[in-house]
Amino acid sequence: MKKTTLGMIGTGLLAFVIGFGYFPLSGGMTPASAAPADETVAPIEQTTTQSHETSTDASEQTYTVFINSVEKSKDGGLQLETDRIGWYTGETADKLFLKENPDAKEELGGAPDGYYIVNNDTTEVKLPVAANAEVLMQIYDHTGSYEDVQINWNEKMALDKFEAQYNNPMGLLDLSAFPYHITVKDGVIVKIVQQYIP
Repeated sequence: MKKTTLGMIGTGLLAFVIGFGYFPLSGGMTPASAAPADETVAPIEQTTTQSHETSTDASEQTYTVFINSVEKSKDGGLQLETDRIGWYTGETADKLFLKENPDAKEELGGAPDGYYIVNNDTTEVKLPVAANAEVLMQIYDHTGSYEDVQINWNEKMALDKFEAQYNNPMGLLDLSAFPYHITVKDGVIVKIVQQYIP
């Protein structure tokens, strides 16, 4: 499934949020000083290129994905249906973007907003989520009020709250429109980190 926009947020809401300064989108991200020192997902200007996966040890892998569904499994736990993507920033994003969009070189010069998503393989994989999996969010609908849609770097969220937020059709943000970095250990997701996109 190809996703490159903020889905249900719509341009009207985006203009409203930007117009009232609830979170800045100009220049790609909030200044680095606004993010925590030990941030897991750095502002785009500081993020190095991330593609399909990174490795920490033989039994643990981190993948960048779109999450297509969050649902209960037969055993009562959660499972995610994921679609692996390539997430690129900086010069690599510019090169890939211009390779696929050569006519945009003069007008844009590179990838809009400093990132580029490649989703050539739309194979969906269902993975179980550990009951104690860590969830870190950058932005979501805290209260149902536009004023509370603000960036909070790597804000911890309970797994059941993530399920409720993801499956909330009335929410102000469509969480399925964001990429996520998932850490998988022995076939089970142990960490979910939302990637902020401007």
